[in-house]
Amino acid sequence: MTPPDASSALPFEDRISPLARFTSASRALGRFFRQKRLGGFGLVIVLVFSVLALFAGALGRYDSTFVFDAENPNFKADPTVAELAEDPDIGSPRVVAQYQAPSGDHWFGTDRFGRDIYARVIHGAKLAMIIGFGASLIAVAAGLIIGVISAYYLGWIDLIVQRVMDAIYAFPFLILILLLVQISEPSTRNVVFALGFGGIPFAARLIRSAVLAVRGSEYVQAARVIGASDLRIMLRHVLPNIGAVLIITFSIGIGAYILAEATVSFLGAGPRGEISWGRMVSSGRGELDIHPWESVFAGGAITLLVMAFNLLGDALRDVLDPRLRGV
Repeated sequence: MTPPDASSALPFEDRISPLARFTSASRALGRFFRQKRLGGFGLVIVLVFSVLALFAGALGRYDSTFVFDAENPNFKADPTVAELAEDPDIGSPRVVAQYQAPSGDHWFGTDRFGRDIYARVIHGAKLAMIIGFGASLIAVAAGLIIGVISAYYLGWIDLIVQRVMDAIYAFPFLILILLLVQISEPSTRNVVFALGFGGIPFAARLIRSAVLAVRGSEYVQAARVIGASDLRIMLRHVLPNIGAVLIITFSIGIGAYILAEATVSFLGAGPRGEISWGRMVSSGRGELDIHPWESVFAGGAITLLVMAFNLLGDALRDVLDPRLRGV
């Protein structure tokens, strides 16, 4: 009798070759693009912005803070009052290249300080991704703990937890974020935590609903009968069966938090010292009639990225939710 192959003792997942896993993942991705074209479009846009955020220094063409200027052909060392009234820049040997239209040198034009708008839009993608992913991760992680405990134990625990969530949820989201940011230093870290905290009630409610549906299932009841601990049931039976809800909540939340950060920055309470699309929209709104490019391109980046995450989240919901797979 020949001894069994050592590899046969390994779990089935460990015996699958890397090539087979790659092939399976490629087929699943191709099927996703065929069945959910809008979701595939959203995924492509998200990947493009992710690359821009990671390699902003190389892809931005210029330093985002560099001020472009040029020699002033009308410079006079000692201009008269009348000449200064006619041309305020006549007494300066160099003139800032402000409010330039899109061109080969500056693809998106320049702002009022003579900085390249394209470079600032590209560098703004980094902050948007950090805010979106960071805040969504905090909201989903905290919502997972709160939602699972609340739905699993029910009773007075669920009553107290849900009333606290209702109190937070009842507070206007934007006012809550502005309050949390203003009482602390408006840094990137604090904005991420403020947005994540504001999104906890929404995530906790969705996760609680999913856990309630799993809690009464037969396999959970069977695990209780054989004496499995609550922690084991949560980790081995509840958590794997709400994975789809976690992924969907996380992906859709990213776009919402990016939009929320842009709104906060537009109002002047965003992260200081960082390039924010919302602040760019606010900075350019005063010159919309003569130079709309800063607001247009920054606002377009916000719209495109938020739309991409929403399309991707909707597609993932349709694919991962068994009730919607045939839709």
